[in-house]
Amino acid sequence: MAARLPIAILLPHSGLEVPREVRGRVALADHDLFNEADIYTDLIYDFRDEVERWVTFPYARAVIDVNRSTGHKHSRPGDGIVKTQTSYGIPVYHPGQTPDAALERRLIERYWRPWHQHLAALAANPQFRLVIDCHSMAAVGPGHYDDPGARRPRACVANLGDEQGEGIPGRHRPTAPPELVRSFAASLGRLLQDMPTLAPAGAPVGINTPFAGGWNIWAHTRTAPPERPSQVWLMVEVSRGLYVGPQSHNSPPQPPNLPQIAALRERLWQAITALHAEASR
Repeated sequence: MAARLPIAILLPHSGLEVPREVRGRVALADHDLFNEADIYTDLIYDFRDEVERWVTFPYARAVIDVNRSTGHKHSRPGDGIVKTQTSYGIPVYHPGQTPDAALERRLIERYWRPWHQHLAALAANPQFRLVIDCHSMAAVGPGHYDDPGARRPRACVANLGDEQGEGIPGRHRPTAPPELVRSFAASLGRLLQDMPTLAPAGAPVGINTPFAGGWNIWAHTRTAPPERPSQVWLMVEVSRGLYVGPQSHNSPPQPPNLPQIAALRERLWQAITALHAEASR
C-alpha cells in the first residue's frame, strides 16, 4: 500500500445533521439543508485513504458554520457561526425560537470550538505540509450572497489574496505563495475545462473569486512566520453545476450523480498531487 501523503483535507460544510439542542426550533426543510450544504463533498474529496488527515464536520452549515468567526461582524445578515437565515434569505428558526445569547454560546463551545482546536493542532504539526479547506458552491450566486445571479467558475482557489493570488496591502498576508496558487489554479482549469456541466458555468477557474477564503484558513495561519511558511493553506471550491445542476432555494434534494462525482474526484486528485509535489520542493 502506498504511503499516505502529508496532506490534511478539511470538509467543514459537507454535513446535514441538525444539532440536538435546536432540533425543535429549526424551521428549515430537507431541501433547505440540502441546498445550503456543500453537498456530496465527502464523496468528491474522498481521499481519506491517500492522505494523513481527513476531517469532516457532520452538522448542517445552514445551522452552524465552523468557517465563521467569533467577535466579527459579517457582511451578510444572519451569516455568523449560528445562522439565522440561509443564503437565499430563508429564516432558519421558527418565530420566537432563535437561540438567545446563552444558547448561542453553548452551540459555539460544543461544536465550533472543538473543530478549531483540531485545526490548531494541524497548524502546529510540521508533518502537514499542505492543508486544503474543501468546499463546493452553487453554480449561480444565491440571492443573499455578494454575487447574486452571477455565473460562477467551475472552481475557485483562494489564499486570501487578489485575483492573481498576491497579497492585498493592509490585509492578512496570503496563506499560500502566489506562484503556487497560480500554478494550482492553472492545473485545475485545464483538468476541469472539458468536463460536461449540468448548469451553465463561467470561467474554468477563479483565483480568490468569487471567494477569497474564510475563517478556517485565516485563523490558523495568523502566527505563521512572514517568510515562506512551513505549511500551505488553501481553500478550494468546485461548482455544483458540475455534479448537481441548477439550484434555487426550493430545489429538491437529489441523489449523488456518481459518474460526475467520480470524474471530478479523479481530476481534483491529479491537481492536488501536483500541488503537493510543487509545495514540497
